[in-house]
Amino acid sequence: MTTDRESGGLPGIAAGGAAPLPLVRLEAAELMPLREAMRDLQRSLADYYAETARGGDLGPRVRSFLVAAQTLNDLLTNSIAESGAYKDLFAGQRHPAADFVDAVKFARNVSQHVLHIVRPSDEMSLVGGSLGMRVYAVWDDIPAHVVAQLRAATRKLESAYQANLEGHEVTGTMMSVLRFYAEVSPEMVHRDARNEWTGFPLLSQPGMNSPLHPEEPAGLTQSRHWMDSRAPGGDCRVVCGQTTIDGTSYVYGQTFVGRHSFAPFAETVDQANYDIGIGYPYLDGNIAANFDDVTDRFPEALQGSVIASRGDVLSWAAPIARIDLQDDWHGPGINADSWTQDVKMEIDTRMPEGFRFGPRRARRLNALVPPR
Repeated sequence: MTTDRESGGLPGIAAGGAAPLPLVRLEAAELMPLREAMRDLQRSLADYYAETARGGDLGPRVRSFLVAAQTLNDLLTNSIAESGAYKDLFAGQRHPAADFVDAVKFARNVSQHVLHIVRPSDEMSLVGGSLGMRVYAVWDDIPAHVVAQLRAATRKLESAYQANLEGHEVTGTMMSVLRFYAEVSPEMVHRDARNEWTGFPLLSQPGMNSPLHPEEPAGLTQSRHWMDSRAPGGDCRVVCGQTTIDGTSYVYGQTFVGRHSFAPFAETVDQANYDIGIGYPYLDGNIAANFDDVTDRFPEALQGSVIASRGDVLSWAAPIARIDLQDDWHGPGINADSWTQDVKMEIDTRMPEGFRFGPRRARRLNALVPPR
């Protein structure tokens, strides 16, 4: 393994890569307030999704999303210099997702102006097992006598609600709204210190393969390509060893966020070198001598153990400039057989693609970190 021990720190990287061209150009002075409004929208989705695993009342979370979405819609409609370009997305050759925005506006107006509680339907599916349960809810219908109390302009939006929200799974429709606004202006997306969408990725649930990120494609093949072309989640990865399976060499180890690691990783040597090439830090160090098991401090981390570095990871691990193909090896204190089984979880073709995809996505996106 070749390492760069002269590096003084971890290079930064844009998690989502180059942003596409906007549909509406925003002025510099407009960006900050719109990003804050977009942050509220992103957080409302993430908060709703987190609540589906807690067994609480989903109604308030749904209504928070409606308010945040309509606030952003109002700002873009009435308060930006190029509001005409935004309004054009709802007229003539409409944007394909415009109906989702109209549907949200309808539901928000019902909630704000009529004595009716907008909430998910009571017909919910509870999915999961020993690694956690989650409710999958759909939007409830809105009775005709409620619609009759609305203004004529809002009543015209009922068909958009019936076609795009009513009876549809809530998280997926929320994702559609976020994707629309990211197309309106990618600069409007609120990002965290790692340049990742604030609130994302959502926490992985075993056996469920619906998108965990607004940029994630729906198809498994397309999602794999998307994941492999962007930086992994987390701050850095510490390499613990290398193994060869069916003629392909893989490196494995732990992904860290700050001083904590919630997930292992497994990558082909080529993929790891691609990641390094786009600026993601892979590190070389004796992990076995520098961590404590802190799983008991994170009861919500149901999908695996949690380890904590005893100091800053860079105090005992050094950045790798390139990973070379070589004979299989493992670091001190590492159980190579156990790690080989971890690698096989992502690549064993005897398992259906959907079963292999879940662990791959959870690890690649670092979608095992409990929300804070």
